[in-house]
Amino acid sequence: MPSMTPHGRAHMQARLAGKHGPLYWRALEDLVDEPGMQQHLRDPWPAWAGTAPMGRRAFLKLLGASLAMAGITACGRPPADSVLSTSHTRTSGNAEALFYATTLYMAGEAVGVLVETHEGRPTKIEGNPGHPASLGATGPLLQAAVLDLWDPDRSPSPRLRDEVATWSDFEAQVLRWGARYRHDGTGLRILSAPMLSPTLRAQRDDWLARHPGAQWHVHDAVDDRSSVQGSILAFGQPHACRYRLDEADIVLSLEADLLDGSPAHLAYANASARRREAEGGQRMSRWYAVEGTPSLTGAMADHRWIVASSRIADVLLALARALGVDVDVAASPTLDQTRIAALAEDLQSHAGRSVIAVGESQPAHVHALAHLLNARLGNADRTVFYRAIEPPAPDLASLCADMHAGRVSTLLLLDTNPVYDAPADFAFASALAKVPTTVHAGLYRDESGMACQWHLPLSHGLESWSDALSSDGTCSLAQPAIETLYDTRSIHELVALLNGDTEQRGRAIIRQRWARLTDEAWDAALRDGVIPEAMPDTPAPSPSPDVASYWPSRFTAPPLELLFRPDALLRDGRHANNAWLQECPRPLTQLTWGNAALISPRLAEGHGLANGDLVKLDVSGRALEVPVWIMPGQADTCVTLHLGHGRTHAGRVGSGIGVNAYALRTAGESWIAHATMSPSQGHAALASVQSHDRTEERLPIREMTVAALGAARAAPDETPPSLYDEPPPGDVAWGMTIDLNACIGCKGCTVACQAENNIPVVGAEEVRRGHQMHWIRVDRYYSGQPSNPGIAHQPVPCMHCEHAPCELVCPVGATVHDSDGLNVQVYNRCVGTRFCSNNCPYKVRRFNFLQYADLDTESLKAQRNPDVTVRNRGVMEKCTYCIQRIEQAHIAADRDGRAMEDGDVVTACQAACPTRAIHFGNLRDARSDVSGTRRSKRLYTLLPELNTRPRTAYLARVRNPHPSLAGEEA
Repeated sequence: MPSMTPHGRAHMQARLAGKHGPLYWRALEDLVDEPGMQQHLRDPWPAWAGTAPMGRRAFLKLLGASLAMAGITACGRPPADSVLSTSHTRTSGNAEALFYATTLYMAGEAVGVLVETHEGRPTKIEGNPGHPASLGATGPLLQAAVLDLWDPDRSPSPRLRDEVATWSDFEAQVLRWGARYRHDGTGLRILSAPMLSPTLRAQRDDWLARHPGAQWHVHDAVDDRSSVQGSILAFGQPHACRYRLDEADIVLSLEADLLDGSPAHLAYANASARRREAEGGQRMSRWYAVEGTPSLTGAMADHRWIVASSRIADVLLALARALGVDVDVAASPTLDQTRIAALAEDLQSHAGRSVIAVGESQPAHVHALAHLLNARLGNADRTVFYRAIEPPAPDLASLCADMHAGRVSTLLLLDTNPVYDAPADFAFASALAKVPTTVHAGLYRDESGMACQWHLPLSHGLESWSDALSSDGTCSLAQPAIETLYDTRSIHELVALLNGDTEQRGRAIIRQRWARLTDEAWDAALRDGVIPEAMPDTPAPSPSPDVASYWPSRFTAPPLELLFRPDALLRDGRHANNAWLQECPRPLTQLTWGNAALISPRLAEGHGLANGDLVKLDVSGRALEVPVWIMPGQADTCVTLHLGHGRTHAGRVGSGIGVNAYALRTAGESWIAHATMSPSQGHAALASVQSHDRTEERLPIREMTVAALGAARAAPDETPPSLYDEPPPGDVAWGMTIDLNACIGCKGCTVACQAENNIPVVGAEEVRRGHQMHWIRVDRYYSGQPSNPGIAHQPVPCMHCEHAPCELVCPVGATVHDSDGLNVQVYNRCVGTRFCSNNCPYKVRRFNFLQYADLDTESLKAQRNPDVTVRNRGVMEKCTYCIQRIEQAHIAADRDGRAMEDGDVVTACQAACPTRAIHFGNLRDARSDVSGTRRSKRLYTLLPELNTRPRTAYLARVRNPHPSLAGEEA
């Protein structure tokens, strides 16, 4: 790939300065004004990517982990005790799709979902509109959960060392433990992930009571420990806090990625979108983001200030002074006081209707000061709510100390993988080797499972009975949508076994915990997915005003900070074997299949680095070689490395992908580490899509301020003249409008489309060649200077042009218009000329260069949507506006003897979107939601000068900057 490094920042700045009006760019290479570079960027399939084909063995290794069910003789049925969600059904040509309401754990949150099943097979996950943590939306992780269910790399049976064992063998082992530890549990330990299940907490208490002297430790590599410790500093007791963003006029995020990294991010994204509606007649909220590395929250913010992560505490301290809080701590003299004063004025003028949120990467004292400022502003119990929580459980640090000291004789690891993700200075693997008896329980025989004597397979969440407590206090039940595929048990059944109960199974355990519910209430809770009771918020406690008592002495910021962040899709690494998530481009870097060290353009120029060049990162003598990725908007003194990669025993998809950032992470520097960076020899070929599928649109993103929107007028609805007779209008004209003011770029739509439409994965090599198959891509654009650019996202599906250029060039009529005006693809006509793709100005068509979908293995049918054709090699495909769902709605309306109504058809991308950025419906119906969007003053289409008349349109993004900070918006 041509390099942009020799041109430097001065060349880019000169090009930007010579432009009139806004210039949007997707990569730094866009700013290199040379014919060779520009021609390379226009190539639909880059020549530099290489041409060596992927072998069938390697490709089936990849695809096998996506869908196959090794060892399964037949697809199961839902357990007889599961209760259908009767308000959600969908008729298809094959069989009626049935939905079950359940709850899944996602990134530290319990989210209510609806599981779509076909003939007993879970094939798709939708959000539960009645669950407050979902509100009908999902995200990439929830969409991909169904792929984890069918993963053939899941552990099928218990193992003792390297031999296959049985649950009866383990039950005998538990009986021996019972005799040994019944009266004295000293030396007996359990390490688990944080518990969101009330039943599991009760089982834990029972286990501790049965084994006096035993300990139950909790470990999560990306937990909320800083937040909990901050609440203890502020209030004296641990509290969890949540925000009412729908009530907030001003939001300040201090490295708090509320829209993506927070456990409640689905609810937060929905609430923020409702307050960011530009034409709803209400006051639009204003967001400030202070961060060292770009985030989705920062990209959406009206003002994004780049501050090294270790200096964010200084920003909050200066803000406290500006708000009149007496803080007897020395302040930093280098902060921009104009910004601080404007922010303080905004917060004070919206007292009681603002939020100050701090991210987990910040230390506890920053969280404590934020609690104090929220209280002083009157936000407590209005936009910021608190709930008392359990004191912190014994942690991994105390367990490791006891293991090294020989004080642990038996250790059970429940659904956690500390051999992979424990802090490097804990030396967990060597400590584990000192424990005489070790047991691991999990979905996979992962790094920890390989290091333990016993491995026990756990059931997937879609196979299990459970319950859960969401961050807002909502209680919900989890019920299986299918019988267990392997010889597995749920975590509740396993802990019951540890408590001496070898017979009780999942439903009975959960039903006993909720015995106070009548049978009717129990069935209703299963049907609706929510128990009609919640843990109440507690009255806001009074924070300590003595900031100096917990504020640390001043320290000198390091020359270079290494920031550890969870991967946007793999999180802490537990999802590494999911091919959908590996291949989904990361929202901001657009990288797939691996991670890289994110550095600023200035830092790259200073070291002479280009994308993919290798560097050595050193933290306290621990070194790691990693490729770099130049990230506009990154702080010059910060290097960001994402967790969750570099697995060694993830499975055949996830093993050996990327580098393991945990090798540099220590307990004392879990989020921000002092590091050095030096160039190494070599280069890594990173799989990024940021330069693929380019259009010739100069202004793909339209933006305006609130003031400009008020003065704007709606564009006239004029149909351009045509030399051809228009077809007679029908009753239906399907169309889509995407609101860029609501889109946050989370990629939920991309993975939802993949799950719905049987879209295959292609692997890193094919992605590098530009052969990715996603039907809806989410382009990320920058504007302004690379040092601190504005960031915007744009989902791009098929435009379904009324004058479709693709149809004119197909020699066999494989792409045509149907009676509803959809641009459809007839797969069995397609001969693979690719003329249609070449003639598509929006570059939304996807070609099967290889046999990406395995058509030979019968078990591959288990996860696939039976209503969508699986495509062959040599066939073109693209977004269909979920035509199968349109036909299902037609069938249902005909069966009921009625006309189709607005909302009968919800596309997969539309259903998944947490901000409701996608509107779909009948443009012929003037009362439909999508028709209402076409009357907006923000409406525009891509490449209107081509007169393709696309059915997909966009609403411009609106920013709400502070008047005194004009020109400084993100």
